[in-house]
Amino acid sequence: MAELYVQYERTPYFDRHSGMTMEEYHEAIERSTCLYVGNLSYYTTEAQIYDFFARCGEVKRVVMGLDKFQKTPCGFCFVDYYEPNDTEAAIRFLNGMRLDDRQIRLDRDPGFVEGRQYGRGKSGGQVRDEYRTDFDLGRGGFGRVYQVAGALDIEAAQTAGKGVVQGGYG
Repeated sequence: MAELYVQYERTPYFDRHSGMTMEEYHEAIERSTCLYVGNLSYYTTEAQIYDFFARCGEVKRVVMGLDKFQKTPCGFCFVDYYEPNDTEAAIRFLNGMRLDDRQIRLDRDPGFVEGRQYGRGKSGGQVRDEYRTDFDLGRGGFGRVYQVAGALDIEAAQTAGKGVVQGGYG
């Protein structure tokens, strides 16, 4: 018989920036009503997130992940529920579902703290988007390192007098 939900397995993830020991971190997760939501499109709105997560209970707040330099969405958010049962229901029924044509990833979070809404990558976004070499329209195209390398090649081609390169394509 087919299952109606994705079986949730806790990840071994530990946020070294939290200031907590691993034991404190995992205890906080068990008490928390906060979820980390990953793999969002850069274009997903806060309203879409409220609507999507309201299927499992009343949402207290949504905090969108932002590029720390540009202050634009960068593909993650935090969703806080009022009730722990709603948090569990969201993990059980919504993890792996599609939102804005992307398969989202949910994980318990020890609770939102001011400053965590900003990406930790060198360029301001998420670290995972720094080194991505594939083209992903929902996450801003190519990864940042790939974009910068391409820009350097364009600049080098223009400087070498090999003609004008328009729009980043040869």
